[in-house]
Amino acid sequence: MSKPFDAGSKTMLELGPAAWLGLFGTPRPAERLTIIPAELSSITAMADHVVRVEDPAPWLLHVEFQSHWDGTLPGRMLACNGAILVKHDLPVASVAVLLSPAANASNLTGILPVAPPFGEPWDFRYTVVRLWQLPVQSFLDGPPSLLPFALLTDVRKPDLLRTACAVQDRLRALNDRPLADKLEAIFTNFLPLRYDVFTVQDIVDGLVIRGIEQNPGVKAWIDRGKVEGRVEGRVEGREEATRAMILRLGTVRFGKPTKRVVAKLDAVTGLAALEDLGVRLLTAANWKELLTPPAAE
Repeated sequence: MSKPFDAGSKTMLELGPAAWLGLFGTPRPAERLTIIPAELSSITAMADHVVRVEDPAPWLLHVEFQSHWDGTLPGRMLACNGAILVKHDLPVASVAVLLSPAANASNLTGILPVAPPFGEPWDFRYTVVRLWQLPVQSFLDGPPSLLPFALLTDVRKPDLLRTACAVQDRLRALNDRPLADKLEAIFTNFLPLRYDVFTVQDIVDGLVIRGIEQNPGVKAWIDRGKVEGRVEGRVEGREEATRAMILRLGTVRFGKPTKRVVAKLDAVTGLAALEDLGVRLLTAANWKELLTPPAAE
């Protein structure tokens, strides 16, 4: 797979091998799992690590993360499986984890037919996991090491920011701040695997804005700035800043505004009216509902 996503995926495997075995339908307690180096320098496509499973009859798990289309993947899976088997003399289960629909291929069936020139034909069997087909909730409710993959699952586009916020909340609840920071960095680095640059920017901006709003120190600084602004008479500047914030957050929630929407937003004057729009932004379903004045009671 491509290097920008390779390190992050392998880190996730190292941090939580038990989470992945559970995801693959073969749950094992963490104390029975060990990450071991493959050390197969002659196999250039080999994953850096495999997982040793200490069952009564020990076996090895080989995971290949794939972010882009590669028609040779089944053959590489076979080569890696055989090389690991020879080196460690243990049964090997191979799993291809496709991180993006761009990595999908018609020949990724989980079966690679092998037909030698003579002798009996046979099949190499491996498991294919397509992340975009898996339920997002199992990642949100699962171990922390699965959280960076949450937006690569079956999450719907209207739920992207809400799901990203749920990931952010769980990471901030961790007692291990360095681990949380590492997972959050990997989470944002994975977003381009699935989304265009504008969607990624909207998600990141939404998380940054939310983080600022939740920071007591920054909130106090903003409040103090508002007071100082009133004293200095900078009402117009505050109105423009508020309007720009509504436009940005509205774009994250409802999609890119039309020229008519922008014109209607520009027509809203007065800081109080704009702040009311900011409050309604939390509950409105779309741009039209946001900009339609509420009925008089």
